[in-house]
Amino acid sequence: MNFMQLFNEKKNKLTKSEIKLAEYIAAHHEQVIYSTMKALSEKTNMGNATIVRLCKKLGFSGFSQLKIALAQDSIEPKKSKLDDSTYYASSAKMLINSIKQTEELVKPESLGKALTLLLVAKRVYLFGVGHSGESAKDYEKTWLRIGLVAHAETDPHLQVQIANLLGEGDVVVGLSLSGHTRDTYDSLELAKDNGAKIITISNDLNSPISQLGDARLQTAVGEFTNIGSVSGQVSQLYLCDVLARGYEQKTDVDTDKLKEHALQAVIKKSI
Repeated sequence: MNFMQLFNEKKNKLTKSEIKLAEYIAAHHEQVIYSTMKALSEKTNMGNATIVRLCKKLGFSGFSQLKIALAQDSIEPKKSKLDDSTYYASSAKMLINSIKQTEELVKPESLGKALTLLLVAKRVYLFGVGHSGESAKDYEKTWLRIGLVAHAETDPHLQVQIANLLGEGDVVVGLSLSGHTRDTYDSLELAKDNGAKIITISNDLNSPISQLGDARLQTAVGEFTNIGSVSGQVSQLYLCDVLARGYEQKTDVDTDKLKEHALQAVIKKSI
């Protein structure tokens, strides 16, 4: 049973405040999926107790379970729309939309801050776990081709060790679609406490990880409805390319010559 069915079934048992809160959740379900209870409380002017009571009355153990239910509501209708003749077109449309939507979220000021930090950095590290960790590795390879040496680390234990050795002049790029990944947050927080600058790339600018950022960039694909999805990684890799092209424009390094040298080195590896 989806959220609206539960709401309509139990509406007569809810207070006016709870009804108002439920109506807000129904109208903004995508945002609520990525929100914290604190953020929802601030948006609706409702106390945490009211949010918890509504969750309980609707049959959820708490706010987290309610968010999972909202995410499932978003996933299920999409599955029924695909058939054998259109699934490849739907896939292409989804990936194209993830890029277009992420492009619309690019703020020149935030992008400029991120590029400035990368241009003056002594050392650059990329932190991410899971699929965001795979994206971090792609960032490392893409940026190497333009002369920007960055080290991707996906092991949370090694991230913490690296973060403990960083200081002023160092930059860490943190990737997390949700912005709530505990391991990534802990590593970034430690790096920031030690004086490193932080660039964050996540779906939620109000998330704990984004709040650590000296420069904050936003993807358009969230993690709850796109766990492990290609579209989520595409949104991250789009920003990887944007940063690479921006870096090329602002640096005095002859990136064409770097690419030529790299190509020659690769060719020599052929047999």
